[in-house]
Amino acid sequence: MLVKGRKEIMLAIGTFSLVIMLILRIINLELPIMDFFEGLFTGLSLTTNLTYLIIYSKEKNQNFNHNLKKK
Repeated sequence: MLVKGRKEIMLAIGTFSLVIMLILRIINLELPIMDFFEGLFTGLSLTTNLTYLIIYSKEKNQNFNHNLKKK
């Protein structure tokens, strides 16, 4: 499993890339390279945030199952 700090860093990277994508969309320069970077940061944000959610839900499920076994 990932170390707790790495999981939080992944969430920060996803949020940061989402903010960069939104800033690029607001600037809206008509350059093909801007479209590339907008897509790059959108994909990076999606993958890191979804990975964080999957890891978070698995850890919650393991903790829930562990607490049930104790009772």
